[in-house]
Amino acid sequence: RPPAPMPCPPYPRTPDGGGLEARAEMITTATQANGTNGATQMVYTAAPRTTVVQSARQVSGAAAAPMLPGSCRTLPTTVMQQPNGTATIVVKQVNSTAFAAAPAVVLPQGAARQRMERLSDQLEGCEEAESLRRVDLAQRMGMPEELVDEVDGHVSPSSPGVVPWPGEEPIFEEGFTPRAMLGLTNNIRKACTHFDENLGGPAIISPGLLLSMLAKAEDMLVGKGSKALIEMQPPPGERVVIVGDLHGQLKDALWIFYRYGLPSEAGGNCFLFNGDIADRGRFAVEIYVLVIGWMLTFPGAVFINRGNHEDVLVNTSRSGGFYEECIQKYPGFGRQVFEAFGKFFAALPLAYLLGPNGAKILVVHGGLPRVPSQFISTLKHMAPRGPTVSMRTSSLAEVVVKDCLWSDPQESNGQGVSTRGASLMAFGPDVTLNFCQQELVGFIVRSHEVPPSGEGFAFMHQNRLCTVFSASNYKGIEHNSGAVLLITSADLAMGNLAKSVRPEVYYSPVLSQVCQMDFEPPKECLESELELQFLPQTPSARKLREETRRISAAQVEAVTKFFIKSDDPNGELNQDEVVQIVGELVVAHKEELWQGFWERDLGLRHVPPSRCGFVSFEVWKDVCHTVLGPKVCWDSVGMVLSIAEKLPPHMGGVDYNRFLHRFHINLQEEGCVRVTWMEATLAFLVDKMLKMAVQEMLDLFDQDKNGRLSIAELAEAFRRLDAGLSSAQVRALFLTFATHCDGCPEDDIEVECFISALVVAAREQSEQHQSKHARARSAWPRWASRYLRHLGKDIWEQGKGEHQMLELFKSFDADNSGLLEPSEFVKIMSTLQAACLHPGELSLPEAALQELARLADFDSSGSVSYIEILLALQPTDTELGGHVRFDLFEQICSTVWCNKEALLRALHNLDPDKTMRVNADTLNKALHQLNTTIGGDCKSKRPLLGFQIEALVAHINLDEDGLVDYNAFLDAFQVKDVAR
Repeated sequence: RPPAPMPCPPYPRTPDGGGLEARAEMITTATQANGTNGATQMVYTAAPRTTVVQSARQVSGAAAAPMLPGSCRTLPTTVMQQPNGTATIVVKQVNSTAFAAAPAVVLPQGAARQRMERLSDQLEGCEEAESLRRVDLAQRMGMPEELVDEVDGHVSPSSPGVVPWPGEEPIFEEGFTPRAMLGLTNNIRKACTHFDENLGGPAIISPGLLLSMLAKAEDMLVGKGSKALIEMQPPPGERVVIVGDLHGQLKDALWIFYRYGLPSEAGGNCFLFNGDIADRGRFAVEIYVLVIGWMLTFPGAVFINRGNHEDVLVNTSRSGGFYEECIQKYPGFGRQVFEAFGKFFAALPLAYLLGPNGAKILVVHGGLPRVPSQFISTLKHMAPRGPTVSMRTSSLAEVVVKDCLWSDPQESNGQGVSTRGASLMAFGPDVTLNFCQQELVGFIVRSHEVPPSGEGFAFMHQNRLCTVFSASNYKGIEHNSGAVLLITSADLAMGNLAKSVRPEVYYSPVLSQVCQMDFEPPKECLESELELQFLPQTPSARKLREETRRISAAQVEAVTKFFIKSDDPNGELNQDEVVQIVGELVVAHKEELWQGFWERDLGLRHVPPSRCGFVSFEVWKDVCHTVLGPKVCWDSVGMVLSIAEKLPPHMGGVDYNRFLHRFHINLQEEGCVRVTWMEATLAFLVDKMLKMAVQEMLDLFDQDKNGRLSIAELAEAFRRLDAGLSSAQVRALFLTFATHCDGCPEDDIEVECFISALVVAAREQSEQHQSKHARARSAWPRWASRYLRHLGKDIWEQGKGEHQMLELFKSFDADNSGLLEPSEFVKIMSTLQAACLHPGELSLPEAALQELARLADFDSSGSVSYIEILLALQPTDTELGGHVRFDLFEQICSTVWCNKEALLRALHNLDPDKTMRVNADTLNKALHQLNTTIGGDCKSKRPLLGFQIEALVAHINLDEDGLVDYNAFLDAFQVKDVAR
């Protein structure tokens, strides 16, 4: 059968039809300066990559305009209101009376809310995977060139030109002493009092101090050998507080310090942060300052594990955001800061082993690798690591690194494919139990995901494994609790695992409220007798104060949780997030989705089979399950999207054309790319056909002379026209015209209907964007415009406009030239006047019709073509014109959007001074090389044509230096839901 028309795919299929496993090429980029003129040559090679087919759990919001693609996008902050909705609740202090009347209960969850939260939890496991699909394209492009004025790892606060900011003087004068670090902690806490946790704020810590801290922390870790595995037997201090993912949520980090106290070696209060401090939230820099600062102050009380988001490629991806945070907070120093963080990430350990043999606790961010028997030994002998984690492994060490940061537990035995993507793995209970037995490990602590229960922790695998996640109300929408794991050192040293491990759950208030809490200083800060009398440091006294804080904190948490959930009782924020997630998935996987729907169209059940453009709801779920992921509740997604038809004749079915066209890549008009580049491409196509004789045009499209146009004929016609359209764009156009002309997407359509519809779309676009044809019509006399508008409407309302016009054109073309002389045009107009439904209302004398002939001759050639008559008479169709615009440019925009990370990395390498700007020629080369890398040597597989790239670059707004901000260029391409 003929090939199925498909919307423009963001990635072409591989020659073997590998579909979900290996669909595209990945880019390897190197830059080389040639000669003294500064010309740059880009050298590319290609290698297969694995496609990750899962969701990108990102939420678009109204945050400050991002400087980079891959920004951390969160919903606007949740407003806490009183039950009557009249006032915002902001708790200024915590005392016994402030919450005397506060309800200590949480609103019960309804069925709809629970369904949405389950869906949100299911999608959570897929969050980074769609970004990995794009990060993988840039995996072998290498790190950017050395930065101008790069920090060499030995910056100190006393370096020349480094000036402390307010509140930093003690650190500069004393170094990282307990009192200086306590002052810095309180300075951060007070400075953030008026910041919105979802919108972020300016830098609080000076770049000099931050770079110094990172350099010192890197030196400390490197000095210890940059070990991948740290063994501590027995664990330090009285207890260890294991903190899970924080993801830039400063409120949770501060709340943990408030509840459990600040780190202290003398007080035995130790912390182990299990990775993923960076990305998504807006205050990762401040959390790192707190954690690293206290680690430098108390090296025996603060420890940090590496997570999968301690990775500079993930930080610049669409599921990241930490790169953008560094750039925004430190203009002029952002790249230095980010590179310094990359060096720090590379030195972090991957796992900790706490306690004696048989009762050891393994703390790792993700989980066990696919070679668990070699996990510990590989970590012990692992070489220093880099700032990125390779997704394309070529050695045992690389496999271990990737798996221990990315793997997840599963309920079934054995090893399986992770829900995050095909290249990642999941491990079952038998894997955990065998590993524990062989390595004398009693318990495994990992983080990496929001537990399905939403309680912040979850025991699995016969209680030998625990997931702990510390970011409460994750991203402002999850409503989940956070948790930490408390390890009692004395009990663990005695081998009593059951008594030594205790999870504790909390729900942090908003940032402004947390910042008003006073922290208990560590024991090392209490020097005078008066201070020791006021805060006695006996274990029982410290325990009593901590218990008092917990009781007070529990009251605050209950009120916070009540009002936050009251503000979104029906889960609308989750619904908005689901729509955003589904939109990004649809855009990234339209090819597979369309193929699945097309092959199971409801109309194929009829006799004779004829596609109707609908599938059953069950088929829609099944296709989405297969293409977009098996662990999503597609019933709930369908409910959120209102996907099912509510009226006959397809009641309960799904219009898959409308579903696929609902989400597309939108080019922001206020961005650096002028949208007129699209109209330039359309005008190029119409001009090619404008002066063709009618029979020549029919022969061009109807090559087998059967009066019908197939997709193969359309592709060949556009090839002969040199119309500048790729094969994918031709397929998408065919679908749109087939649906518009015949009412259903069939294998072929009438030639006359296609030509007429093409003119409709072209005219609608030209009317909106003032092409030369639109400018000519705008100069017509009012009587002429009114007459042709009403006559055309009358003809097409009779349902035979295309056929009638073509037959009349042929019959009055006396010399068979395919063009009409003015007299012949007058005869056609007279005939149409007489045949209209209300001839008396549409009647012009011959002199006026002769004037119309002159006006319809757009190019003043002395004759009128068939296309010119249609342009004059055909009524506009905004919906069709919009679909044609969508089909023509979806491929171009999707290719840029889906490869943002790869392009960003390439442009970084081509920007040696790191100005974030390049000239048009450099951008042109980068786009051409991306196109070549995706399609390889086969030009037909390249998603873009050279003409389209040239047109895009030509319509970029350059600054006065002839340069373009490539961050702004990439960020101009955004996913849009046209139904909202």
